[in-house]
Amino acid sequence: MNINNNVTNQLPFLLLFLVTLGMFTNDTQGVLNVSAALLFIYTLYSIFKYKINIKNDLITLIKNRKILFLFGAWGLLCAVTFTYPSFTHEAVKEFFNDWRYIVIITLFLIVFKKEMSKSNKTIIYALIATLAFTIFIIPILKQFKNSQLPLYLQLRYGFAHYMTLLFPFTFSAVFLFKKILLKLLMLTLSACAFLFLLYTGSRGGALAVVIEAFMILCLLSANYKKFLINIISLGVLAVAIVFTSYHYIPQVKNKINQSLYSENLTSNRDKIIETRYPIFTQSLASQLAGVGYGSVAYNQFLLDNKAPTNQGGMGYSRKSGESFYNNDEPFFLNIIYNIGFIGLVLFLSAFFINMKDLLKDIRKGKNILNVGIFVSSIGYFLVYCLFEFIFLDIFILYNILTAILVKKCLLN
Repeated sequence: MNINNNVTNQLPFLLLFLVTLGMFTNDTQGVLNVSAALLFIYTLYSIFKYKINIKNDLITLIKNRKILFLFGAWGLLCAVTFTYPSFTHEAVKEFFNDWRYIVIITLFLIVFKKEMSKSNKTIIYALIATLAFTIFIIPILKQFKNSQLPLYLQLRYGFAHYMTLLFPFTFSAVFLFKKILLKLLMLTLSACAFLFLLYTGSRGGALAVVIEAFMILCLLSANYKKFLINIISLGVLAVAIVFTSYHYIPQVKNKINQSLYSENLTSNRDKIIETRYPIFTQSLASQLAGVGYGSVAYNQFLLDNKAPTNQGGMGYSRKSGESFYNNDEPFFLNIIYNIGFIGLVLFLSAFFINMKDLLKDIRKGKNILNVGIFVSSIGYFLVYCLFEFIFLDIFILYNILTAILVKKCLLN
């Protein structure tokens, strides 16, 4: 009986682990869907079995994250009301996709709020394990995929952005774990993450990780002397990894040379912005509310407005036999295109409120979760997003985790 009770008690946290892994990796949709569905069922079962009233906690959460939920409401309004003709259904579906797993995790954290410490540890270990899974297992799984792209491009387009999110949790563990063996393991994983990004040729990802590492050293070095020792040691390690990969990995050499000798340094993104931005802002309505949540109308809108096709950023669909406009602008422009300047203002407001709460919590006490979310928010949303398109579900999740697990608003 004790064994059965123990299994039952551990099951929801195992499911939370799998949901977290699924949200921070690509090509794991089956694992994510099944684990999320089971977690949702278990959470509902617990609500009815133990007669848990979650209404007050939900109200408390919404009050503590008013701007975030206002941002979500604006996104839904744009999806339903302001989306380019015939794309409303796709926009609403994208909105649902951004929020569905967040709602499940939120309900779980509220129902099991008395075990916040356990949820905290589960998410931390899941994020670190996901980084290891991406580095060592995903490349093997990709060998069984019948993709026309070389492996490094598959990893760059599908996984580089996740590495910038996961790196801060792993690297901060180097300083916050107590056992020497675990510290060395986390340092090895961090070095492998940097090498992974170099291999993929993601310059934005590599830059983000370098900035994240510097920030973590600033936050977690015990004193100035330790900081100098750490930054010199880290610099030597980073240079060694870059030097070795430059000589043995062709795409690393090509990307470094492209950056050093200014050979199409922006990968045509400047031309894409110059030719497409005026089209998306040609009317007041599209400036304020965008043309469709989730970029669902991006290609059709540019096609109808005869956007130039010779300025880079074009793809080709073998299935339809037609060319299409690649969504290759920085994230902040994508927000404007999708939900307008109003959406951008709400996004930035929610972002800075979350960062303020995290910084306040870090001053009280540093842990892997608050340092990791704070640093990866800067590395991902303020650095990586200047180069690549990113996804909103992680932003929403970070806000919820900060409110519930870091700020612990439900305990007040």
